[in-house]
Amino acid sequence: MIISVGILAYNEADQISETIDSFFSQSIFSIENQLPVTWEIICIPNGCMDDTASIAQQAFDRHTKKLNNEHLSCAVIEVTEAGKSNAWNKYIHDYSCKDADALLLMDADITFKEIDTLKNMITKLLVTPNADVVVDLLFKDIVFNKRKSLLEKISIQMSENKDKNRVTLSGSLYLGRSKTLRNVWMPKGLPGEDGFLRAMIVTDMFRQKQDDSRIVLAEHASHTYEACSSLKEIFHHELRLIIGTSLNCYLNWDFLLFATDPNGLGAGDLIKNRLSKDPDWYSKLIKNQILNHGFWVLPRGMLFSSFRKLKIKGTRNLFIDILLSLMAFFFRLPIYLVANYKLKKGSAIGFW
Repeated sequence: MIISVGILAYNEADQISETIDSFFSQSIFSIENQLPVTWEIICIPNGCMDDTASIAQQAFDRHTKKLNNEHLSCAVIEVTEAGKSNAWNKYIHDYSCKDADALLLMDADITFKEIDTLKNMITKLLVTPNADVVVDLLFKDIVFNKRKSLLEKISIQMSENKDKNRVTLSGSLYLGRSKTLRNVWMPKGLPGEDGFLRAMIVTDMFRQKQDDSRIVLAEHASHTYEACSSLKEIFHHELRLIIGTSLNCYLNWDFLLFATDPNGLGAGDLIKNRLSKDPDWYSKLIKNQILNHGFWVLPRGMLFSSFRKLKIKGTRNLFIDILLSLMAFFFRLPIYLVANYKLKKGSAIGFW
């Protein structure tokens, strides 16, 4: 089995060495736990203005020398243009091994929490033939703090306002079948690439009805990432999420759902062809969608998403959940207003 790993990095000089160390500390690289896998690992710094590339190369050299594995190759390929969607396209369609059976995508600022994460993700893909992508559990590092500040509690509450009955796809780490991921093309400037990718996977490139079983969760597999530590950082992060979700709604459910031929090659090929004819096609599509809305252009229901997942677990827990949801709502309210302003102004495309 050939697995190609793409580590997408943007100004991660302070973190990438730790991430690569964590990757190679996985049990699958120990002699007693090795699977018959040939590894190709490629780090793709994109638009970096720091030493991410050189530090990544040093980490690769250190581990390849230590492991001395003839079935392991590592490389750093720099991309001058910043943007995760562009780096993703470059890796998937240009850089990754054409014979790879599976592609593992990961961010350059994560740490593996469980030592068998990679092993369990690969095993899950092998034993689940109907699944296209395997994910793990994602945790903010502050979740494991014994004493949490009010800001940390709000941050955790905001990240937990998701449908726990649905397996989510986090762009920071996932393993997919190469034949599936290579059917996807991402528009440049797409800020919510994980939401876009999830929609593409569960709908078979918008050719079929949504089937959530195409994405499965590996047991005993998880990773962490450093949570935003200041109000400014949290504000910017949440702003990017809201803008990304809104743009995905315009692209996925207002356009691709209706424009894709169910008997054709799929939405990925449609996007590729549109972009080859007009590189600005995506931005023009979004601007046209926004023009068709009134003052409020964010998707319906988004404003009150903080209250969507309240659960009744007794009076005390209900009170705490309501209080945290209210805090998250009032914290998000100005973010919604700024996001709506940026979308109306047309400055949201490519927002990093």
